[in-house]
Amino acid sequence: MNKNKVVISIVFGIISIFLVAVMRIQLKTIDQTDITSLESMQEEELRNEILQLKEKNSEIENKIAENEEKINEYKETLNNNQKATELLNSELQEYEEQIGLTDVTGEGVILTLTDTDIRSYSPSNLIDFINELKYAGATAISINDNRIINTTEIVEISKKYILLNGDQRVSSPYIIKAIGDKQKMLETFNLKDEGYIDLYKNAEYDIKMEENNNITIYKYNKDINLEYIKEGEDN
Repeated sequence: MNKNKVVISIVFGIISIFLVAVMRIQLKTIDQTDITSLESMQEEELRNEILQLKEKNSEIENKIAENEEKINEYKETLNNNQKATELLNSELQEYEEQIGLTDVTGEGVILTLTDTDIRSYSPSNLIDFINELKYAGATAISINDNRIINTTEIVEISKKYILLNGDQRVSSPYIIKAIGDKQKMLETFNLKDEGYIDLYKNAEYDIKMEENNNITIYKYNKDINLEYIKEGEDN
């Protein structure tokens, strides 16, 4: 009996050891299966995250490209607007200069007309000089520092005084300043026997003409009624 008990105990021990070993193998297999599954799941998630990041990066790159394109469009528009603004400002400045709203400085000529006991200058003489200067390309003209514009009136109020613009009295010597191409104005006025210099000198008028590189003609100092200024006219 004792021998049988020992054999039975040994058999139970072996069986127990076998069962324990089998259980451990099963547990290990389960553990490995879970780890593999987890690793597989983690890899899949990582792949998905990488794909999502790639998609997001692609979207961001597209957004950046769109923004850069918009920025370039804005820059081009800004440049075009700036060019348009500069052109408009230039045209406005030129227009203001033409109608006498701004001071003007530049090269030109200065005529000095002086009355003598023999000859005195009349309003019609001054008008002739102004028209001839315009013909020669003058862009701004003044008489005794009074700006001449298209609506300027020049009338005689006495043998000594000439009236400009209704209330500006001027008298000899009449200093006519003109800004423009000085060479062209000099050539026009100094034509042999036909230019105003020879014509007036031959008629015994006192007249002098000189060039100057830095003439300033001041703006018209009264209100201008623009409805009387015809389109395309120059001062």
